[in-house]
Amino acid sequence: MKRGILLFILMILMVLPVVSASLQHGILGYVQSAEDGTSSNGAVVTFNVFRGTENYCNLNDIIGKNGNSKKSNWYAQDIGNCETNWQPGDIVQINIAKGSRNASTSVTLTENGSDQAPDIRLSSSGINYFVIIIVVLVIILLIILIICFLKRKQKFKNEKGLKEK
Repeated sequence: MKRGILLFILMILMVLPVVSASLQHGILGYVQSAEDGTSSNGAVVTFNVFRGTENYCNLNDIIGKNGNSKKSNWYAQDIGNCETNWQPGDIVQINIAKGSRNASTSVTLTENGSDQAPDIRLSSSGINYFVIIIVVLVIILLIILIICFLKRKQKFKNEKGLKEK
């Protein structure tokens, strides 16, 4: 319910008359924090607007209270800020980055006053230290086994050489 009210308010704010080079059209989106607890707030959002294969506009925002949405975990942008007029059917590729964490989605522009991109989650850090520790331990164990095998082989060779003399 709270989310629906927020979406309604954001949509209204995005379509209020403002001086713009083209017809206003709001893009809204929600980004969940990463599974490792990293907040999506403060992440940089890049909007690349395409008509066919032509990228005719690039805009930016910041997720959270310091961005256009003024709301935690949300981003917002007015595609009307592009120098080229947008058209229904244009595609907005949305890329989010915060350090090594990222997310991306896209939305196709409609004739509505605004469009909401699908909810997404910020990725967790690409480094899984637990897996790295396990791999290092397995490698150390293999090295120890190889050393033991080689020592045993050398000991057997030495004993065999003594018996032949």
